[in-house]
Amino acid sequence: MPSRSASVVCLLVFLLVSPVSIPSAWSADLENTLAIDLHDPAVLQEATRILTEEVKLAARAQTYVIVDLVDRAVVIKGRGAELHRFPIAQWSAAHLAEVSTMFRLQARPPVSRRKIEPAAGDQPPVSLDDMPTDFTLTFSPSLSVAVHPSASEDFWRWLRFTGRDWWVWLKSWARRLATGTEPTAQPVVRLTLTPHDAQSLAWTVTEGMPFLVRRASAEAS
Repeated sequence: MPSRSASVVCLLVFLLVSPVSIPSAWSADLENTLAIDLHDPAVLQEATRILTEEVKLAARAQTYVIVDLVDRAVVIKGRGAELHRFPIAQWSAAHLAEVSTMFRLQARPPVSRRKIEPAAGDQPPVSLDDMPTDFTLTFSPSLSVAVHPSASEDFWRWLRFTGRDWWVWLKSWARRLATGTEPTAQPVVRLTLTPHDAQSLAWTVTEGMPFLVRRASAEAS
């Protein structure tokens, strides 16, 4: 069935970039469409799923996010047009097979306000520098996307994040040993971004924003 899937993908790409279906001011460039291996049925199936969901999102005046684990990028889009792109240095995931739908962000990352002396007067408005470089986004349906810097860029934040991740894993296994029951499988995606890109992502996302995850064939990279 690869030829049929390829035809579906081509049709969806056309719909996504066509000025007939999307206003010309927001129409996407062909260079921003997904890189697809038309000879791989699994890749075609995943690309078809993403493009089908994106056509629905692009039909409305809204901003949405695609976490593209194949092209290693977090892409901010609106009406099918790419607005921002943050490269993913590394990623890993658990229960990636469960990430097969559109997710909505439950809350923005907390702001890390700088401490201001009382005598300094009013606190300045929130800026990009106030946004965190490591945070976890939670979604409905159940999904967690953890963002953190690399060890070379911010060793202490990376160590704190890694330690917290291991602590959660140890608690999960301790509960499993104590109760004899398997913990509920919750999809988790971990992304390594530069500190500036992580802050920019935290600045951009809003509560209720739609997210899509384009899955790769492996669960770690």
